[in-house]
Amino acid sequence: MGAAAISSAFLVALLFVYVKNHRQLRAPFTFGLVFFALLLLIQNLGSIYFDYMMSQAGIGSGIAIPMAALEFVELVGFAALFVVTWH
Repeated sequence: MGAAAISSAFLVALLFVYVKNHRQLRAPFTFGLVFFALLLLIQNLGSIYFDYMMSQAGIGSGIAIPMAALEFVELVGFAALFVVTWH
């Protein structure tokens, strides 16, 4: 859940930049970036919610390691995208 939470923070920052760019440029691709970041943010928040619910129900142990690995890889990708976008 921690990796998904950090990924969500990166996505909020990216969303801020993309919305700012969309307001300034009004280009169709900037709307696409906003939409893309928003969908990924919803996915990450859903992941946090379902991870929590499965841990409370005691059924998440079988998928915890694979999901953690995927969330970590996603976090690295979002961090790289954040660095490229911010600079």
